[in-house]
Amino acid sequence: MKRTARNIIILLVVLIVLGGAVLLLMKLPTEDSGDESSGSSSSEAVERAALFDREDTDVESVEIKNSEDEYTIIPKTEDSSLGFTLQGYEDFDFNTSQVAANVRTVLGFEASKELGSQENLDAFGLGSGGAKLTMNYKDGSSDQLVLGDLSPETNGRYVLKDGQVYIVAGVPGSFLESKFSYFYTAVYTVPDMTEVTVDDEGESTESVVEDRLDYMTLSGGHFPEQISVKPSSKYLSGYGITEPITAETGNTKFTELMTSLKSLSASSVVDAGVTDEKLEQYGLSEPDASISFSLNGVEHEVSVSAKDSDGMRYMIADGNNIVYQVENSAVTNWADAGLMDLRMSYVWIANIKDVKKLTVILDGDQVKTYEITREKNEEKSTDTSTEYDITKIIDAGGSSIDYEVYQPFYQKMIGVAVFTVEAAEYSGEPAVKIEYEYFNGGTNTVEYYEIPGMSRYAAVLDGKYNGQVRGTDLDAMIEMVP
Repeated sequence: MKRTARNIIILLVVLIVLGGAVLLLMKLPTEDSGDESSGSSSSEAVERAALFDREDTDVESVEIKNSEDEYTIIPKTEDSSLGFTLQGYEDFDFNTSQVAANVRTVLGFEASKELGSQENLDAFGLGSGGAKLTMNYKDGSSDQLVLGDLSPETNGRYVLKDGQVYIVAGVPGSFLESKFSYFYTAVYTVPDMTEVTVDDEGESTESVVEDRLDYMTLSGGHFPEQISVKPSSKYLSGYGITEPITAETGNTKFTELMTSLKSLSASSVVDAGVTDEKLEQYGLSEPDASISFSLNGVEHEVSVSAKDSDGMRYMIADGNNIVYQVENSAVTNWADAGLMDLRMSYVWIANIKDVKKLTVILDGDQVKTYEITREKNEEKSTDTSTEYDITKIIDAGGSSIDYEVYQPFYQKMIGVAVFTVEAAEYSGEPAVKIEYEYFNGGTNTVEYYEIPGMSRYAAVLDGKYNGQVRGTDLDAMIEMVP
């Protein structure tokens, strides 16, 4: 036999012997194997150890007491199935599904780690500051739990039961909060305004159109006088203030206000079951601001208290018997609004090409009239809109007035702006009276009364106070009268 072949055979024999020895050693018990096995088994048992051996059908009630509140959860049959609700609040609309889920979560508590008996429970948040849960069962027995701090070493919260401290994952945070954490914070949502159109082939299409405000009223301590807004076809914007003045609204701030009315959500619910005492407690017996409105055919009423130092307000809405807390930013567009914020700055504005006759009366006896003739502009007119050109302007004496003279005066006249809506004392005859008559019928009247002792005039639109204008602005307009 050659030397190489012999060496290979010897090597194979050695490998076989070594392999057998290793296999034998693996089968032999070691001195520490029993403790390791025991330790592993114990760890598995702790991870799977349930804190309860009860079903939800066993529960008579769950009592919760924490730093925020004290309340009781009780079973309630819902659609032939077992649910849970808050005792004393059964008639309120809140998240009962979450209440039931939290009760079942407690019954399913499993410890991810057991820390055993601990002398200093405050170190785990399980002392006087912990949340106490008492599970009362229908057989008359009960279990007590204390929910403590979050554990920094693993995902979970410290839980005390039967004198033993555990770390439990998935502890519902609601048990450390007020019962009102189960209440919904969404107050309302107004649906979009839609319109259905039918084409020539009979196919109908629904589309979202501009929101429609049917009325709005603002009142409360913030508003010295109630403000009322209603739609009006006589205004270009489609809306006018009817109280405490008469003026067109529809400016940017008013548009932002309307947009903010589409939905409302609170930061939290703080109370339920509204009484006179609670209204007084939350500053709502005499609200700082209240709004009632109808938007897209849906009516709502909301009242808020004055802002606190953190810019928060208490709020009630729609008679739902709930007190909310809301950030001021959610209601500022109407609750902080002023009358001047909502109105257009001008007294009255009318399209120059819509006015058939304009009459300006100065000092009660100087009467200026302008008769206007217009013609359709065929090039600019379309199937949906008609454009006109002014072709003739005749004054009271029968003389023709150039459009280049009339138009700048007209612009100055409608551009006289209100700078305050503060009430003013005035009487007698108006210093200036302007009457508009329109091609399509209808009239409007603007009057300016001198305010004694001040270089100001009170503007009156169609017999109702509109605001104050500066004397210099009115004087500049008078100087341009043709």
